[in-house]
Amino acid sequence: MANADIDDYSEHPPQDLYEEAQDTEAKDQTDIELDRIRHRRENPGNRFLVNTIIPQTFDDATLVFGAVSGLVFFGLITLASSGLILGDSIVIDETLSGTPLDASDCVDRRGEVWIQAWVNHDQELEIVSHNIPDDSPTALFVENLNESSSESEFLLLLGGLGDISESINGDNFDEGEYRILVTMVISSNKSNDWQSLTRDALNDIFTDKNELGQVVTKDLHIEIKTVKSSSLFGSGEPHTKMEKIDEEMRTCMTIQDFGAWGWVLMGAEWVGGRETAMLTGGSAEVPPWYMAIVSLGMSVFFLCVQYPLMHRLYHREADDLLSSKQMTRLIERTIEKSCQNIHVIPDLDLMKVQDRSISVDVYLPYRITKRTIVPPIEVKGTIIKHILKEFRIFGEMRPLQIKTVCLESDSSVEENEISSTDHKMTDSPIQLAEDYSEFFSNIGQFGMLEEKFRESMARWFRKHDVADYGSAILADEDAVFVRVIYRPVMRFAYFLFKPTYEHLQGDLRDHLSEDLRDHLGDRVLVVSARNEKSTLGDRAVAGRVEQGATENQWQLPTIKKQEMQEDLSGEAMVARRGGIPGALLQNPFMGDILSSVEYVAHKNRSRIDKYGFWGLIVFVWIPFMASGVLVGAMLGLVARMRFERVLAACFIGGTAASITWAYTARGIIEVMERYHAEALIPFIILLAIIFTWLKIRDNKRHRREELFRDSMAFFAGASET
Repeated sequence: MANADIDDYSEHPPQDLYEEAQDTEAKDQTDIELDRIRHRRENPGNRFLVNTIIPQTFDDATLVFGAVSGLVFFGLITLASSGLILGDSIVIDETLSGTPLDASDCVDRRGEVWIQAWVNHDQELEIVSHNIPDDSPTALFVENLNESSSESEFLLLLGGLGDISESINGDNFDEGEYRILVTMVISSNKSNDWQSLTRDALNDIFTDKNELGQVVTKDLHIEIKTVKSSSLFGSGEPHTKMEKIDEEMRTCMTIQDFGAWGWVLMGAEWVGGRETAMLTGGSAEVPPWYMAIVSLGMSVFFLCVQYPLMHRLYHREADDLLSSKQMTRLIERTIEKSCQNIHVIPDLDLMKVQDRSISVDVYLPYRITKRTIVPPIEVKGTIIKHILKEFRIFGEMRPLQIKTVCLESDSSVEENEISSTDHKMTDSPIQLAEDYSEFFSNIGQFGMLEEKFRESMARWFRKHDVADYGSAILADEDAVFVRVIYRPVMRFAYFLFKPTYEHLQGDLRDHLSEDLRDHLGDRVLVVSARNEKSTLGDRAVAGRVEQGATENQWQLPTIKKQEMQEDLSGEAMVARRGGIPGALLQNPFMGDILSSVEYVAHKNRSRIDKYGFWGLIVFVWIPFMASGVLVGAMLGLVARMRFERVLAACFIGGTAASITWAYTARGIIEVMERYHAEALIPFIILLAIIFTWLKIRDNKRHRREELFRDSMAFFAGASET
């Protein structure tokens, strides 16, 4: 490409640009290969949810199955919890109790008043009544029956309305065994007010209980003993331990109870994982088969819906993967086309490309022309924008880093620094003439052009609700140059102002072409517009931007901080994607998680390839924090395992994990209680969360170090050559 003036890009179709760039047989063959890949990706045929609603592939069918199963699963849970259909029925629990699915038997207590008692983690005796009408006056009496004498002691006297729940602290007892009698009195006279009675009045009710209404009792034993804190981690301070001795069978759960517990278990699994959900349900005597069904229902839904979407986002066929040669040529021809728009000349001979597994790095020197009116940061932003558009088409989701250098600028000036002046408009001095008539005529014509330009710009600013932060017009015999800096005037513009600079720049070019038609003549209109608050990411229309580490980002020694601050400067940008996959990738939180998981998978590629299918099953099965079906699916995806094998491995591992935890949760709780370590459960969960967070943070730091340090070293080496 020569240093002569560059005509407007509209005069040169893309095909002509490609033909001009094909100066060697190697370039020609590479361009043919790139065009074939591009055609395949831009013309997918009948693609599900794009050109047709009929599933075309196995992953399409998986997505449909996941959506249908989710509707059925969540619909059944919602219907059951509402109690609209057979809400009072216990046929399911009653049928399955006493079978291999649920070894414990249950008893039907529907329609009768009954009392439930258990010891919570705070060493309190919880007492709850069930099935008392909401408008019935109720009194609760808890007696400590001293079997060595005829006397008894009231531990609790309480009046209320409807069902009553209360707790008794274990500190009220000395070490030993106690017989506890719980009595509920339900008044037959609903006009009675028992909610604010004195202790003496409640004593009178207890004395006359058989004459006042229905009486329900529960007889149980408790044992108070002194134990050490935990024999699992050594001896600690002694504390009081309460144990309930009650041979009463558990109550059969109704369909409505199952529905309500379904939401509880799903919430616990969403917050704390499968293990937390199983321990929660096990402590409340929820049947293990039901806990397994709820966990499997969630796994099937999220796996079959989110995994196909992630597969669309990350997966590419082997024929669509770009080699380093193809990547370099793609970037080269994209830069050629992009530079035509901004009127700069790229030096492709000095351009260098580094194709890595975690990023693509580009070093690009360029020269300006007399039509160049954009500053260096906009040159860089425009080039990145066009490359990211190509990356989106080719399915390339690695971060892109570019260093652009203007060869006619002072090398001491940072490329991204916006100076007070833009590029030079011309390299030659103004030549004086003896005949000044043409000079003054041109001044007059330009004055009319500028006046018309101001009128047109005023209408354009009002049209788009933006303010003028700097607008200028320059002209010569070949072109008219317009540069506009705007800023939205609406409140909360960051969230509400949707048009991009690219959209407004195109609209402004059309607007001025119409208004200035009589003044342009044969001259080319060159327009540059940008948001006054826009960043490099905004100019590049990037889906996500990763910043290099700063001094305060990592807590490291001072010398290490200084080195990192110097080496890890820069910005890495990922191509914008639409739809649900794009929303996942472009979200900073999800983007960090996905990129960190991808980084770990690349680092452990050899291990994943070695153990493959069976290793993935074990990973999903073993109850590590954040080792569920979705993380397992991502690991299989980045390891380029076949879709069907990843899906099967996650199904098998997830099913094994749900069943294992459902049928061992109650046993784990009993073991913890036996060794008096149940108080450590919250500590263990907290420790696991902290460890997981630190591991994720460490992986994120290592990835960012590798991403930016190697890129900066590459740019430094390219600049020296």
